[in-house]
Amino acid sequence: MKITRILATEVHVPFRSGWTDSPQYGTSSWKTLSKWILEITTSDGLSGLGETPRGIGRAAVERIARHLLGRDLGSVNLSQIMIPPGGDGYALSPVDSENRGPDWEYHIADRTPFFGFEIALWDLMARRARLPLFQIFGGAWRDRVPMGFWIGRMTPADAARQVEIAMEMGFRSLKMKAFPQDDIAGIVRAVRSAAGFAMPIVIDPNRKFHRFREALDIDFSLRDQTDIAYEDPFPYHPAEWQEFRRATGRPLILHAIAAGVGADPHRVAQDGACDYVNISPFSAREILTDAATAARHRLLHWQGTGLDLGIIDAFLLHTSAAAQTASLPGDAIGHLLREDDLIEEDLKPVESAIPVPTGPGLGVTLDRRRMESYRVDQMDFTLP
Repeated sequence: MKITRILATEVHVPFRSGWTDSPQYGTSSWKTLSKWILEITTSDGLSGLGETPRGIGRAAVERIARHLLGRDLGSVNLSQIMIPPGGDGYALSPVDSENRGPDWEYHIADRTPFFGFEIALWDLMARRARLPLFQIFGGAWRDRVPMGFWIGRMTPADAARQVEIAMEMGFRSLKMKAFPQDDIAGIVRAVRSAAGFAMPIVIDPNRKFHRFREALDIDFSLRDQTDIAYEDPFPYHPAEWQEFRRATGRPLILHAIAAGVGADPHRVAQDGACDYVNISPFSAREILTDAATAARHRLLHWQGTGLDLGIIDAFLLHTSAAAQTASLPGDAIGHLLREDDLIEEDLKPVESAIPVPTGPGLGVTLDRRRMESYRVDQMDFTLP
């Protein structure tokens, strides 16, 4: 079946006011970035839905769409994406000349721009097979995916207010961002007072505790608190991570996207320097490969998110269902933190876990009316 049409709609869906960061911390630049909703249609009339990560440029979307248009669906290898060279130079590296194909195609070194197209193609293939996507990935280990609530940098009072909302929504654990200068101990106490129990908390400073010594001092302020874990507290060094685990008794989590971390997640697992893994590459193959590595080293994981809309979050529910060790509470709840998720179905937690859609493909339907209300731009690529 040929790809006969690709409709790409750029949208900007704001986050709910006060739901991500306290006002005094300002507006993070990533909150202003738009996304593209993709609809790929084949000659038999079937369509698949996709969503790009935030901040993908118009030129990258156009170039990939033009390359896919007219291709036979069965000829697209989602494990080794190739696209022709273009003028934007986004994340491409040339294939060695002897390996170049007849179209002088280039490998994608960074799969981020293609991720939305990949999701739409997986959705299309699963819809054609009349199967939920997790079946295409090999079947489900679970029918609900554990999820925790997420907050950015917040004051203790704002964090407590958000946790009250989270409890009403059905969440029972939390992931929070934090900088060294924040009142981290005060936030933890406020959160647990609002929850009414020692809510499990993952503290994620994005390595901004900087050094082992500073991280140890911060944890000392939490010495009376249990059920605390840290995700990437400071840049990875095997001896320091091992010593931090020994000195504090806290679990450590590696964000296995690897970019900027300076640590290969496979090597970290071999070093025995972390307890859990946050897996969030931008392709199904890499997600499931990393999950298999985690399982080999007996590490549980969750699948990370870019605080996205409903289509990506639905995709992550399917990959999490298909990954044996994806049993930790994840944070793919961007669709609940934004004003709208742009899908008709409700992806909401039931007893701290979101049910995996069971319809064909992703199992979700695009809400076109709501998409139009957040539309910024649109490109329509159609075979003549």
